[in-house]
Amino acid sequence: MDPWITCQSDVVISEIPITLNFEDNFSPSQNDKLPDSEQYLAILEEKLRKIKSDPDVLRQLAEKRESCMQQLMLADPFYEDENIELDTPVPNSHIIRTLQPQKQALNQGEIVELVKYDQLNNENADCLSLDDKSP
Repeated sequence: MDPWITCQSDVVISEIPITLNFEDNFSPSQNDKLPDSEQYLAILEEKLRKIKSDPDVLRQLAEKRESCMQQLMLADPFYEDENIELDTPVPNSHIIRTLQPQKQALNQGEIVELVKYDQLNNENADCLSLDDKSP
């Protein structure tokens, strides 16, 4: 028994025209809108109208703007850390450098606080204070 059984049938190769272009030119067609896109846009526009006309949202935005302005007005005009040499090496612990090198700062620039205001932290504190006040 021959393990390499050969087939004696004739193979017909159809001639496919060769083109030097892609089947898809990767540019979006103009008719790619989903069938419910008009409904989706209408729902979004309705939500936007509700937000714009809601006095509570407008009041909250005005209060937030006022609080940010107050914070800017009351903040210290002179920034103490302005003259920090960011490339100054930081004294580091050999133990921390060995155990957790990702937490060890190499220079002063890695210690500088980049973002002072944390919105999520403040919102969580506000929620917790409201929960404590409620009976």
